[in-house]
Amino acid sequence: MTIELALIRKTALFLLLFLAPGLAAAQVAPRWEVFGGYSYLRLDSTTFGFAHATNKNGWNAAGTFNIDLKWSVTADLSGHYGSQLSTLQYMFGPQYTWRRDKSKFFVHGLVGKGQNRVNVISGTQTYFESVGVAFAGGGGFDWDWRPHVSFRVVQADYLNTDTFGKNQNDIRVSTGVIFHFGQIGHHPKL
Repeated sequence: MTIELALIRKTALFLLLFLAPGLAAAQVAPRWEVFGGYSYLRLDSTTFGFAHATNKNGWNAAGTFNIDLKWSVTADLSGHYGSQLSTLQYMFGPQYTWRRDKSKFFVHGLVGKGQNRVNVISGTQTYFESVGVAFAGGGGFDWDWRPHVSFRVVQADYLNTDTFGKNQNDIRVSTGVIFHFGQIGHHPKL
């Protein structure tokens, strides 16, 4: 037996032992999840005429309706602010979830609107604002703390917006708290 084949077998056995108990136990999920927390945005501000990309701090909030144990619909809102630039995104889309005993991994694809505002004084105007299409793709990891409270350890998204006639390619990273309401599924029989 070659070393590569032995390594592949050991890796497959490890993954089976690691994932199988969590997949069998995760038969219950909340019907609704409400998330809120801190968000960081690496904004492609060069498309607005700035010399470099800009780091923005803000918030991220989402409401998720779980259709079944794996599929959900998510509405996602976020805002990021600075002295010269501010952004607002409101998007929605499907989410797919892998549940384990006390945690979950998820991926989602979102579409909606993005709004960018540049604060500059030019004659009688104090700011310029543009609204355009926004797309996001990404995922994250949640850890269950209590039956109705989880922590979003990390959510990372690639965010693409089209404002001021230009395309911005941004990275958004969020963390925060999730509150759970209702229940779908059933507890496993012993």
